[in-house]
Amino acid sequence: MIAVTVAYPIEGRWIPPTPGVRVVRTPVGVRAPEGIDLVAGRENLSLLLATGFCGGLRTGLRIGSLVLADVVRHRGKEILVSSEILAATRDALASKGHEVHVGACECIEDVADPQRKRELAASGALSVDMESGPLAAWAVSRGVPFLSLRVVLDPVDVDLPFQTEGSIMAPVFRHPIAAIRVGRSAVRAGRALGRALGDLLPELRRES
Repeated sequence: MIAVTVAYPIEGRWIPPTPGVRVVRTPVGVRAPEGIDLVAGRENLSLLLATGFCGGLRTGLRIGSLVLADVVRHRGKEILVSSEILAATRDALASKGHEVHVGACECIEDVADPQRKRELAASGALSVDMESGPLAAWAVSRGVPFLSLRVVLDPVDVDLPFQTEGSIMAPVFRHPIAAIRVGRSAVRAGRALGRALGDLLPELRRES
């Protein structure tokens, strides 16, 4: 079975049901593996696919751009993604007309503001998120193949009005216009991700 992880419901809203694939909701950030532990205890996982939204770290990345990690950087460590899985994923997406950007993913523990994103971009990274690192480490420790395919929600110079702690509604009341814009961006990005996974998951399932 392939497990596809998302941290927020909207990230998985447009992922189509696929035989042999289970969408798993995880906690945000470093606690993300807690969401997959229970599933792994009952199922034989052939692949762990971390997906959802991310921040773009290059000016060419826009809302809805697909990013595929070839290496995940987390807490000073680098976790390489299988070149075979990367090639199969890239080919499958390209064959369906999807443009995908491949590069390093920086995993941090808080939402990155534009200044932080520019600092991470200076290291050569392509994207930033909060779950790929812990999930990649979990997969390596259990010998489960790992893949991180995400979609850009906030380009490098865009500041999200949200934080990882506290109520998700508080920023909505403090920054209503920004929250509306983020909501629209989330729908746009979520649909792009859903289309890509709808084309990719049957291919990955056949190969697993």
